[in-house]
This record gives sequence, structure tokens and C-alpha cells, in this order.
Amino acid sequence: MKVIFVRHAETEWNVRGIIQGQSDSKLTHRGLHQTSALLAAFGASDYRVECVYASPLERARQMGQSLAECFRCPLMAEPALKEQAFGQFEGMSSAQFLKYHPNDANALFNLDAEYCPPGGESLSHASQRIMRFLYNLEETRLHQTICIVSHGHVSQGVLAILKGGVVDDFPRYAQPNASYSVFELINGRCVALRWGIATHLRHLK
Repeated sequence: MKVIFVRHAETEWNVRGIIQGQSDSKLTHRGLHQTSALLAAFGASDYRVECVYASPLERARQMGQSLAECFRCPLMAEPALKEQAFGQFEGMSSAQFLKYHPNDANALFNLDAEYCPPGGESLSHASQRIMRFLYNLEETRLHQTICIVSHGHVSQGVLAILKGGVVDDFPRYAQPNASYSVFELINGRCVALRWGIATHLRHLK
């Protein structure tokens, strides 16, 4: 099964440096242009996506709807694809987080995939729920090619697992809004991973 794994476009909270998690904010004008650029890239590609699965959070659902229209295929909302829950830190600016909770910030974003923010979940847990969803889809063999729309931080954990088998190396897999990764799952194993593809965004200011 081939998987195209997309991060949602830029939101207002992304620009303002506010921790989103499973909270939500609107797309920016730049985010809308990013979406258009991604759609143009896929429209010119030879990908034949049979179903789009998107996190139900609005920023991902919007991207999922646009992609489903582009590929002329169904859109399915999937709770397992939500961002990591950041608990009491959601809605806090990154600057405040670093100032008042430096150890938590370092653990959450740089060091420890097992770190669980108060009232939230660990990156390890969030990544594994997406991996379980992917493995279940691969086992059913319903589709040859699918598109997944999810979120920035949890995608780092997923890509680390796909590439290296463990989540620990997650910081190296950061990728920009509206970028995508492509990989294949064959009998539960990942092959031919390409990640952080963003050439379609180069012309945007």
C-alpha cells in the first residue's frame, strides 16, 4: 500500500507561535495558497489516490476535503490521525512555554517521546495510534494508494518509526506546513520513504 502523508496548511496559531495540539485555529491566507500549490503539484503528478483519510480537526479536514476533490475520491474522517494532545499547554505561546516550563518544552519537542504533558498524551502514544491505523488499513488491502492528512508534531514520530523502527529520533523529521511524505507499506514493513517534500512551496513568499 502506497501512502501519501500530508501535513495541514499554515494556521493563525502556527504564525503566532501558539501550541495547537487538539485545539484548532483558522488557516491563514498563506495557508490557502499553500493548499493551492499542493493541489497543483498533485494534479500534475501520476498519483492515483483511492481514498483520503484526514484528522477531524478542522485545519486537517479542510486539506482533506480539497485533496479528495483533487483526486476525485472519498474523504474519511479518522480520529486516530489527530495531533498529539498537549494537555494544559494547548493555547499557550511557545515563548511562554519556554520561559515558564523550559524542561517540559525541551522534553516535549526535543528529547523525550515518552514525555506526557499534564492532561495530554506522549508523542510515543500518539504516533502508535496512527501506526496502528496504517497497519490495519494495510492488512485489509482495500486500497493500493491512499492519502493521509495529519499534523506536524505527531508526523515526526510516525516518520521516525517508519524510517528507523523507533520514535526516539523524532526531532530530525520536522517538516513544513503543506509538505508531504511518500512511503509504501508491504506486509507491515515500510520501504522507500521520502519525507518533507516541499518543492511545490518554493514560489510562495
